[in-house]
Amino acid sequence: MDHSSHESSAARPVNPFKLEASRRQVLAVGGISLGALLLAACTSSPGTGSEQSGGAPQKGGTLRFSISDGSSSDTLDPGTALTGNASTVLKVVYDMLVVTDPNFVAQPALATAWEVNSGATQWTIHLREGVKWHDGSDFTSKDVVYTIGRWLDPKTGSSMNAFLSPYLDMGGVSAPDASTVVLKLKKPNSVLMQTMGNSLSQIVKDGTTDFSGTNVVGTGPFKLTAWSPGTSWKAVRNDAYWGGAAYLDGIEATITPDQGAKLQAALSGAADLTDLIPISLWAGIQGRNDLVLETIKNRQQWIFAFDQRVAPFNDPRVLDAIKLATDRDKMVETALQGHGAAAADVFIAPDSSWYPAGLKPEYAPDKARTLLAEAGFPNGLDIKLSVTDSVPGMLDAAQAWQQAVKSAGINVTLDQFSPDTYWSKGYMVTPAFMSYCPQVFPVSRFDASYRKDAAWPYSHFSDPVLDKIVDELYATTDQSRQIELTQQAYLQARKTYGILLPVWADAAYARSSKVNGLFITIDTVDFRKTWLA
Repeated sequence: MDHSSHESSAARPVNPFKLEASRRQVLAVGGISLGALLLAACTSSPGTGSEQSGGAPQKGGTLRFSISDGSSSDTLDPGTALTGNASTVLKVVYDMLVVTDPNFVAQPALATAWEVNSGATQWTIHLREGVKWHDGSDFTSKDVVYTIGRWLDPKTGSSMNAFLSPYLDMGGVSAPDASTVVLKLKKPNSVLMQTMGNSLSQIVKDGTTDFSGTNVVGTGPFKLTAWSPGTSWKAVRNDAYWGGAAYLDGIEATITPDQGAKLQAALSGAADLTDLIPISLWAGIQGRNDLVLETIKNRQQWIFAFDQRVAPFNDPRVLDAIKLATDRDKMVETALQGHGAAAADVFIAPDSSWYPAGLKPEYAPDKARTLLAEAGFPNGLDIKLSVTDSVPGMLDAAQAWQQAVKSAGINVTLDQFSPDTYWSKGYMVTPAFMSYCPQVFPVSRFDASYRKDAAWPYSHFSDPVLDKIVDELYATTDQSRQIELTQQAYLQARKTYGILLPVWADAAYARSSKVNGLFITIDTVDFRKTWLA
């Protein structure tokens, strides 16, 4: 199969923002990153479209959105966003060059077509014409060049730096005209356009340096009118949106960290929509006529990360013991109440064509005890795990893991942080912590978490064997070979990295029955065609 050229706009027009799907439809794969992750490194993704209550879409009305995964440190800079709230705002205000479809193929957004040379070292990107920024000015190649410059500048703190800087510097970026950008790479990258579909890759206007408030300008379907990090935000319809004006007059979001209070807002009618709700609270919604529980199968993985620079996690025997001690089926039964599947420490969903054939996790508590004894812990191992309850389901998963490893002599203490402190003092700071990631383009996770200078180096470890495999992967444009090498790389990574991925979790949010036309992606909600009955 030849993937050296893509010209969707000419050959088969695709509008990724007019996709429709039946409720509860689950697509096979997805794209990075965010509640930040949702976040972290994740491209556009699979999802579900909510059923309509009947009749033609109606224009008007303001949707009230209750979100728990927000923080007072939330930012409107796409490159540094970390929470689900920030991710949602970014996709409301900004656009990306491309989005990825359920088969991990890049589809047009601000870019309409692209070509790559046979060596995967030069990409030519053609931009959509006629797009306006919220201030009325024209979107051009200058904006893309400026945004790429921010990605490549380590001073901006952009997470995109880890995905692009190994392959590109500003000397290789040019704009022959207002609607074309050419990228000459330092070394091959055959999946660059999928990387451009990363959830943190929104395009910002040339010259933008202030991301602190409502002066932020985007090309997206809504304009921001109020922004109070960790508290609330408001946005109104962009009537000049290139993809067609939205039906909603606007969106009003309120940050409600307490999961019970968030659900109560939906139950009482004070909110029309929530972000993800912990599985333990699903029963309160099921069977109601005024609320709908929308679910997405295998939406995300819980990440348990261990810093391999410090003891005891610098001992491979300890890491192997942790993985062997984890009763994954028990976690699915307890934390997920059966709404998920056991995972085998790879960022690939088991129903994906990219999944290594026959791979299954191993549960062997006796073998884990033996390894711990050999590593100097004959009486068991104590671990302090950093967590937060602001991320729906994280605390449930942490408590389930705490119980799941007990039989192997691993004693886990949960160190619970507030929403405002976890992402700065717990996550990526303490030796053992939790995170999460939705279904992603599997290749994106290598630069995200496994390679040297990764965007999120969870275990602070690099493996030259894995690097060699990934280098070969990035040099080929043959998809079948890409899949084969991706599988090889993950089989290597699961053996050497301190990253435990024990389960795939289904997820759900609550919406009022009067809310129609939602398209739910893995990492956020798309409001472009949403309307209120």
